[in-house]
Amino acid sequence: MNSHRLVKLYSRAPTRIDLAGGTVDIWPIYLLLRQPITINLGISLFAESHLAWDSLSTTPGVILESEDQKTELALSWDALRDLSLEVSPKLELHVKLVRHFLEKRLRSGWLDTLKGSLRLSTLAQSPAGAGLGGSSTLSVSMVGALASWSNSQAGNSLIDPQTEGERLIEIVRDVETTVIRVPAGLQDYYGAMFGGLQCLKWGVGTHEREPMDLALLSELEDRLLLFYSGQSRNSGINNWALFKGFIDQREEVRGPFTSIVKATHELRNALLAQDWTAVGAAIAKEWLTRKDLAPGISTPEIDQAFQEAQRLAPVSGKVCGAGGGGCFFIYLPLNDSSERKVLRQKIEEIFSRVGMRPLPFQAVPHGLQIQVNHREGN
Repeated sequence: MNSHRLVKLYSRAPTRIDLAGGTVDIWPIYLLLRQPITINLGISLFAESHLAWDSLSTTPGVILESEDQKTELALSWDALRDLSLEVSPKLELHVKLVRHFLEKRLRSGWLDTLKGSLRLSTLAQSPAGAGLGGSSTLSVSMVGALASWSNSQAGNSLIDPQTEGERLIEIVRDVETTVIRVPAGLQDYYGAMFGGLQCLKWGVGTHEREPMDLALLSELEDRLLLFYSGQSRNSGINNWALFKGFIDQREEVRGPFTSIVKATHELRNALLAQDWTAVGAAIAKEWLTRKDLAPGISTPEIDQAFQEAQRLAPVSGKVCGAGGGGCFFIYLPLNDSSERKVLRQKIEEIFSRVGMRPLPFQAVPHGLQIQVNHREGN
């Protein structure tokens, strides 16, 4: 970046609620299923990244900070490039992503990068382990800023997620897999990169993203309640158990996966028809199949609150992500908005009694956004 001393970039990406079809997004599971799809909704619990680059710094190196984890690390460029470097798990993603894009710049001939200083600070609004794809969303947020930083010496060539999102998803997937050390699903990256309500169709060599009508977002926003258990869960552990069972050709795992795909197609058809009763039925069908797939996907507190809510009205619901804690969403089938408002309040009281707090959100029609915050010339 020769023409500007200081460049500041800001990027943010939405987390997602996975309405149906989770876990089938892991390679090679989707290759062994017939017409596998996943449906998710981008929500306003964002992951944010602030990047500041000083090309003429008197203290070259990198500073990494996670605001929500209250962790900071300062490194020389040589230390960052040392593959044997051991860091806190809270900053491992930061280190590996910065290293990737630093090496990209150096391979492009920008050797003077090692004379500058980089500060990357992140903030995740989603609770850790909530099952909303928070770590993957954080990665997408960081990649948006870092890819734009590495893309131009002038610092004004921002990445366009619409045209380059698929390429960036491949980078995020591979880097995050080295951190979680088990196969990574894909839907979280697509939710963060593109947002909105989308049907993701997994295929050979490429995937198809079907954005759904924006008018559906406000309707779903009004019909969904999101609760956080306060219990962080490790999606990698649950997903790995299901992955291994599927690859080992255990019929008690493979059979339910086929049912999950079928229920997800029913949800897609119901959303396209705006049949809100059928939407609830499809979500319920997916959850009834999923909750028995592996022990610990649900929790006693979730089950208790959900059963009480169902005594009030024919609501449906589902654990977000791989379960074992994290978040649970409730879908309200009632078509009368005033009745939904009353029901919403009663259900919030039920879940609060078992220690689960509501997470207010808005549906987000867009994915990753990047902008230049500030720039100073020499």
